[in-house]
Amino acid sequence: MKLKKGDLFIIVILVTAVLGWFLKDAIFPDDSSKNAVIKIDGQVYATIPLDKDNERQEIPLTLADNQYMRIVTEKDQIWVEKSTCPDEVCIKTGKISKPGQSIVCLPNKTVIHIEGAEDMDIDDLSV
Repeated sequence: MKLKKGDLFIIVILVTAVLGWFLKDAIFPDDSSKNAVIKIDGQVYATIPLDKDNERQEIPLTLADNQYMRIVTEKDQIWVEKSTCPDEVCIKTGKISKPGQSIVCLPNKTVIHIEGAEDMDIDDLSV
């Protein structure tokens, strides 16, 4: 099977599109202001600004029924490092950094989500 000029053109376009998609964050960095909002039992506990210059900050939470969580922020990311909940889904969620992403701990009634200056498309989060 011999490749024709049209086949090569389509291959080059597809390869360029795929590389552009994967390199878009490096080419166009997200410079918008972002805040991590921590809610406990539906009430805002803290709002933490996230940017690339932030140093490591640990936020210990002592919750009802002797429950404990340690939330960590560093640079433009936030995550749950330690929790006394039985399933630890909040820890397994990992680090989040894009507006619209969230970490939820149902046993501790805690939600962490990131708010940004601009609305993000749901397809951008699935990457």
